[in-house]
Amino acid sequence: MEHSLLWGLEPFIHQVGGHSPLFCLDTATVCKPYEEREHSFYSSMPDCLLAFTPQFKGSMQVHITEDQEGYITLRGFPPNSYCNNHRQASSFCKPKMRLKRCGSIEMEREVGEHCDQYFTDEKIKGEKLYNPWALKCHRDNLKKVGIHLLKAPSPTLDSPACQQYILLENLTSRHRHPCVLDLKVGTRQYGDGASASKKVSKNAKVASTTSGLLGLRLGGMQVYQVSLGRYICRTKNYGRGLSADGLKSALRQFFCNGLLVRTDVIQALLVKLSQLQQLLAGLDSYRFYTSSLLVTYDGSSSYQTGSLEWSPVTRNSFSTSSLLLIAGRDSSQARETGRARHSPRKRSLSVSNDHSTTRDHLARLFDRRELVDMRLIDFAHSTHRGMKDASVHEGPDQGLLFGLDSFVSILR
Repeated sequence: MEHSLLWGLEPFIHQVGGHSPLFCLDTATVCKPYEEREHSFYSSMPDCLLAFTPQFKGSMQVHITEDQEGYITLRGFPPNSYCNNHRQASSFCKPKMRLKRCGSIEMEREVGEHCDQYFTDEKIKGEKLYNPWALKCHRDNLKKVGIHLLKAPSPTLDSPACQQYILLENLTSRHRHPCVLDLKVGTRQYGDGASASKKVSKNAKVASTTSGLLGLRLGGMQVYQVSLGRYICRTKNYGRGLSADGLKSALRQFFCNGLLVRTDVIQALLVKLSQLQQLLAGLDSYRFYTSSLLVTYDGSSSYQTGSLEWSPVTRNSFSTSSLLLIAGRDSSQARETGRARHSPRKRSLSVSNDHSTTRDHLARLFDRRELVDMRLIDFAHSTHRGMKDASVHEGPDQGLLFGLDSFVSILR
């Protein structure tokens, strides 16, 4: 294979959960390490699920090399079906974000490149240019493929490590500041082929977390704070320690941009959840063990809504004060709104009581723009009758439906 035909991969900076590292092949495509069962599930997926899962774009082999300066490069040749629809962009020949050995493995950007993406995590010191969880996944994977972090770089590039990857739709690509929520959904967290010890371990984890009580567990999240100009990140380790009330508080934080609660996003999400519930309730034999629900929306302070102008809405169970839904404002205006809420002269907000007008605005907005995206992801332990497995299940996935019911109840 000619080196010039290989496409460069860039670390995906918005990964909030999971254990496998994600890379960008282009702005609309992420690459994930290959799992045979997940590949089979995507390949046999019925049309009715396509709207609720990432688009599957095939698979490819990736070559991992390290040069004498410690830079780690991933390159691969995508399937013809992908190459026929995409032209290799020059910006991806030399990725903007690279892995480099600096005592351990770090991510770095090209010198002089502008960046407005900053991430903070209470367990990590300082600001980062990526979600800290993403770096952990990359470090773990490099150990797995044989690049040892404490050893000097390999003296030769003749024998690169190789991994197979699947290509999936990048669900954050249309957002300037993607807010991402990974919710582990369901009451069973192991596949049909799990060992007895694995079942005991996973059942204990379900019983000790919100998975047992609600069928939901926080697998990770990042939410952009307009007031701070950076993301707040939470990991799956944080999620495992949450009580039911703690999970509700975390979800409240996910839909709050530091100035207000995005009730517009919540209402749009409830519509999509209802559609997914109806679909899954009629899906016989499908089991989505260990799968997650990925929710994304744009946390930017300025987003276009056509000619729509939002009136203030009354507070709901997610709010602690009267809320304004911002539309088409820049960050300085948003900060002025935040300061006005704390000003003695402007504490009283004029709140519209015309709920019919608010509903009309919601209906029009849903027609004009998709405020939120929601997909099922991670199918390494999923099954259905068409996969010809030894265990064939009857009826819908009740554990998954229970988790979705809990999510809807919390949002309402």
